[in-house]
Amino acid sequence: MKPENHVRTPLRTLYGLVLLALAIVLLSSCALRTSQNVTPDLTPVGLPENLTCEIVTEPESDISRADDGSILAAYSYQLPVMSLYRLNGAPVTEETAENSRELDAVEMANTFNQAFRDWKAEADFSALEELARNDYAQKQAENQKWDYHYEQGLESDIYQTERFVSVSGRFYYYAGGAHPNTVLLGWNYDLEKGAFFSAGQLFQDTEAITEELLHMAQERAAEWNMTPEEFFWEDYPEILNGWSERSAVVTFDEYNMTISFSPYVIASYAAGEQIFTIPLTWLKQYMNQYGQHLFSN
Repeated sequence: MKPENHVRTPLRTLYGLVLLALAIVLLSSCALRTSQNVTPDLTPVGLPENLTCEIVTEPESDISRADDGSILAAYSYQLPVMSLYRLNGAPVTEETAENSRELDAVEMANTFNQAFRDWKAEADFSALEELARNDYAQKQAENQKWDYHYEQGLESDIYQTERFVSVSGRFYYYAGGAHPNTVLLGWNYDLEKGAFFSAGQLFQDTEAITEELLHMAQERAAEWNMTPEEFFWEDYPEILNGWSERSAVVTFDEYNMTISFSPYVIASYAAGEQIFTIPLTWLKQYMNQYGQHLFSN
């Protein structure tokens, strides 16, 4: 079966373009904090020895209804939140910090948390609600049944070490049309420096990784008895070449670096998300001093 595109309605196309722009902003937001090609100062800061750092996801949700009680739109987010505690379990905030190092740690947590507050604002549920309200009004005027609702959701997974945090997110939305859409997201945060970092900052050589991605893409297409140019968009090599910049979501866990492309980015919707995993044991040979430091045991 060959992956094929689905035709989108004008309304859904409009919102799809909005979300695509949102994805680009979110994927590049971490890189904007530090230049892609600049290796951060390796002078350790980190947490004071008397503090611990805990990162969990906190659920947030809401529902918008029409005057007759019909659900117009809803959202449900799992937002990562960083909290600081003393070894006795007491929370540490700007008000309870006892010295400059603890205040620096609070600022580090605030920088992390602000990124996800910004994300929620950029997701702009009110815009989705307005689209739903307009769609609902049109169906009412045409005596058509309203038997669905618009929706947004964010699912988040967190991987944390003593040196960094990697958050992988799956943002899904439905704004009318044949099916919902998904945007993959990722954030990587240096706990020692209190700053987000991009994948490009970790490597002295990304060419070998790009070659590995091209090889993996060719193997994936072959599983469908297709050439890469048939399975992916024709410019897939160019897209893969930008994996360490803005075209891909890069996250980490204990064993792998995961390079993910949302539907539509490198292939059709029917082809789904395109996710490639590369073992850290193989990657470390290409890492620079900063990457080696972050991923050292």
